[in-house]
Amino acid sequence: MTNVADTKLYDILGVSPSASENELKKAYRKLAKEYHPDKNPNAGDKFKEISFAYEVLTNPEKKELYDRYGEQGLREGGGGGPGMDDIFSHIFGGGLFGFMGGQGRSRNGGRRRGEDMVHPLNHWLSPKLCV
Repeated sequence: MTNVADTKLYDILGVSPSASENELKKAYRKLAKEYHPDKNPNAGDKFKEISFAYEVLTNPEKKELYDRYGEQGLREGGGGGPGMDDIFSHIFGGGLFGFMGGQGRSRNGGRRRGEDMVHPLNHWLSPKLCV
């Protein structure tokens, strides 16, 4: 077992860094059930936190980065190539851990998908119908 730089994600799920995939899954399911927004509307941020921890710790590449470099390693992608911040922005709309009180933002400066689409509907209607 490598030396774990940060245990925050393990702590969120209530498991040890040596937890098996089955233990991670069991812990996630239990917490997700308890903190799901449908069941507990005020726990949305906690649910996102739990889901993020599970996603990182069940992905071998992300888990290795996290175990070796902690949250900083996830942000920077382990020092090589593009960071994981783009993935977090895509998932949570605001960068790594942006869901923990941060403002969400989209990649294209706040524009929503399909905002620039135009659908002329009345061009084929006769002028008599477009009153």
